[in-house]
Amino acid sequence: MEVAVALAIVGMAFGYGYRTLSSALERLGRDSNTSNALLFAQSTLDRVGYDITLGEAELSGNTRDGFTWLIESAPYGPATIDNVLTGYSVRVTVGWKEAGNSRQVQLSTVRIAARGRR
Repeated sequence: MEVAVALAIVGMAFGYGYRTLSSALERLGRDSNTSNALLFAQSTLDRVGYDITLGEAELSGNTRDGFTWLIESAPYGPATIDNVLTGYSVRVTVGWKEAGNSRQVQLSTVRIAARGRR
């Protein structure tokens, strides 16, 4: 009888440990996707104004890793600085599917460029 009780306790301990390890690995995968999406969004945001033109309405696409991205860029208000510099509002959104749910991260900034140069 004591052996059966001991085996039951050991079985419950292993079951609990397996469930805890399983959920920890799932959270690690979600965190990895979020980190990758943030890195991609940041690197894309850094490209805007250099090899991605400011002021275009929208650019979008997909990556081989399953991420979708959208870049939105528009003039930041009607004001210019000394008719030389213009501000642009830039927003980068990166989305992905995870366990049947849609997730996304979004970064935005204001870029200043010479008037007439994008």
